[in-house]
Amino acid sequence: MPNSFIDRRTEIYNQRNQNKITLSLRLSIKDDLILQELADAWETTRQDIINDLIQEFIIQDWENKRMIDKQKEEEFDNSTTTRYFLLNTNSANDLEDHNFMMTNQVAAAFEDGYKEKICRIKKGDYVFLYASGQGIVAYGQATGIIEKTHHYGVDNKTFFQKLEHFIDLSQNPIKAKQVKSILGRSFPFAQTLSQITDGEKLLENLK
Repeated sequence: MPNSFIDRRTEIYNQRNQNKITLSLRLSIKDDLILQELADAWETTRQDIINDLIQEFIIQDWENKRMIDKQKEEEFDNSTTTRYFLLNTNSANDLEDHNFMMTNQVAAAFEDGYKEKICRIKKGDYVFLYASGQGIVAYGQATGIIEKTHHYGVDNKTFFQKLEHFIDLSQNPIKAKQVKSILGRSFPFAQTLSQITDGEKLLENLK
């Protein structure tokens, strides 16, 4: 026997509300009245109107930006010109990871979802190693050869590339503030791996 209309509508509404949270929002009395008037006119609720606004003007814009950024990354990844990357050494979370890179003069990432980022780096690309709270502590040119090793005993959890012409700056690191000044803009230092589209400015300053 097929579900009744009520059962079907109940299922639809339940699915619509899955994985949602309640958000408290403070509005002025005037703004709340305007929302209520719109809700009455459209035979809906204030919550649905706010949700639609978030979806159309924030979430959609955010997804579009992510898509554009991804397309730019793919274009850069397919480029044959020398590229520049900033790699966070993960010193804030695990000092051993940081020491592994500095001691072995490599660019590395650890664990699933992060280690694969090392595959973006091609032969001849410059990689600047950034330690949180310190700054750029070293840099060098990638070999383009992906090597793998264990991470705390688990095989193939570390992907790395050796950095040729390795320059150790740990005694006098380039602070985040200096990097921003050189590039003339802010930069996402906390990310595991970020491409610096104008990295030649940074390299020239370091040299």
